[in-house]
Amino acid sequence: MDAKNGQTDPRALFPLSHRESPFLDLCKTAFDSLAELMPEGDFPRVPATGARYRKYDELVSFYGDLPDDPGTRPGDLIGAMTRDFLAGAVNWRSPELQYNLGAAVNVAASAMYAVALDTNVYLINDGLAGNVVAAEGAVSHVLAQLTGVPAGQAFGLFTFGGTGTMAYGIKAGIRKCAPESVRAGTPSDVRVVITEDAHFSHAAAADWLGIGTDQLVVIPADRQRRSDLAAAEELIRSELEAGHRVATVIINGGTTYDHAVDDIAAFAELRDRLTADYDLPYRPHLHVDSVVGWAWLMLNDSALSALEPGSPAADALREQHRRVQALRSADSWGVDFHKGVGVCPIDCSFIQFNDKSDCVRLRKGGGSPAELHQLAQDFSAVSPVDYTLETSRAGGKALAAVASLHSLGRNGYAAILTRLVDAAIYFRESLGARSGMDVLNPHALGYQTMVRLYPPHRTPDARRELHDPAASTAQMVREGNAYLKAFFAWDNETRMDVNGGGVVYSFSGKYLTTASGEPLSGLKFYPTTPLIGREHMKESVDLLAERKAVFDEIWRAGAA
Repeated sequence: MDAKNGQTDPRALFPLSHRESPFLDLCKTAFDSLAELMPEGDFPRVPATGARYRKYDELVSFYGDLPDDPGTRPGDLIGAMTRDFLAGAVNWRSPELQYNLGAAVNVAASAMYAVALDTNVYLINDGLAGNVVAAEGAVSHVLAQLTGVPAGQAFGLFTFGGTGTMAYGIKAGIRKCAPESVRAGTPSDVRVVITEDAHFSHAAAADWLGIGTDQLVVIPADRQRRSDLAAAEELIRSELEAGHRVATVIINGGTTYDHAVDDIAAFAELRDRLTADYDLPYRPHLHVDSVVGWAWLMLNDSALSALEPGSPAADALREQHRRVQALRSADSWGVDFHKGVGVCPIDCSFIQFNDKSDCVRLRKGGGSPAELHQLAQDFSAVSPVDYTLETSRAGGKALAAVASLHSLGRNGYAAILTRLVDAAIYFRESLGARSGMDVLNPHALGYQTMVRLYPPHRTPDARRELHDPAASTAQMVREGNAYLKAFFAWDNETRMDVNGGGVVYSFSGKYLTTASGEPLSGLKFYPTTPLIGREHMKESVDLLAERKAVFDEIWRAGAA
């Protein structure tokens, strides 16, 4: 205590000895506060019960008033903050949560992340990060092994998210086709090719890099939501013949909705053929957005043998594994350890270059490392900061990924993936047998399902909604969208938002655009926890049918 004013000495919050640090006690206080809100831990969201200041404006007002001196002990502060700010947060480990693509965190990964946070590891070079730089190299080594790329040839870096992996892929292509861009900026004739089902981060990265979304070339998708190779060739040839430089081609390695994986090897062959046909002085960079799909690299026979004989999940898993193995044909690809099967804390994204020389092109300023004098390069043996978009990077993400990879092993990852895909396919089969419901993506090989519910006077007609361009179908789509949005709003307000029990899912206003030009809405069911199984999916289908029956009466009454 400070004898002068009776306040706690601020230096007590910076313990030199780890043995005497209050860090673990404060963590326990936070977890105890969470346990008060969620005694069993199985709610899909942290309940708001017990939060003193539940509304946004009240929280901002209370915590936004900075005191001159601390008004409470650190333990009391941590307990109150946990109850106030975490109320309403999703619980990714809950089998009832199918809200979106996140990750139930492996506690071994979160422990290492926490240690790195308290140690405050800057993943800049070995002078600041010590051996943590080796953790980053180890992850690249693992990914190289999984794809059959020589480990000494590959090189990878952790970055701030999936958008970061896109930015690296685009930037590598710009450096290849327009090396003068380092000093003169990106030329206006540079183009980037993306896919129809690309995540919005592809366009966002092009915007932030100064290319502009008008310079994006979009490859259309086929009915299986895979990118049309023939259309891609026609589009790229058109750009090259117009005198444009194609910097990067980004294709799908597991889309957000359907987990669609393009024919990676065929796109690599196309890129090489066009490079030769047009005698290009560079080779367009092929990047695969595999931040979700990379997990299928973990699949093995041991995991498949746990499935029932003849399980449709086994065929889906094998085919997806075959497609994803072609990542070795790409120049770079992304991994989000903080999504789905990655089971690491956010953020924990990784960009893997199959050839280190592509990454070396990204050297800051395009010059010698000696020019980065502020970082004392000549005293660091390992210096990933030479190439990273960020200067300051947290070391916890590298340690979390290594901890997760080694605590689960390939068999553990494969078992989690197999369980999720089996549960999703069982869900689709069960839902498809119910009246007034349909699955919009039965072709999907992954673990996400888009669901369409129909007004009581309609029968499921998803195929017609998707592919019939007739004007009458456009009206059908609009009516169906209105019904589905109203159902979700009602179920969200009367059950999900009040912790009414049962599955928590989300709504997408535009799953895709139909042949009639209308956006098609869908309910999004996204199981991600390793704790989920068929029994939870059955309960989800039963509850959805019950809720629809109740809502249909409300809908009929409103239409009367």
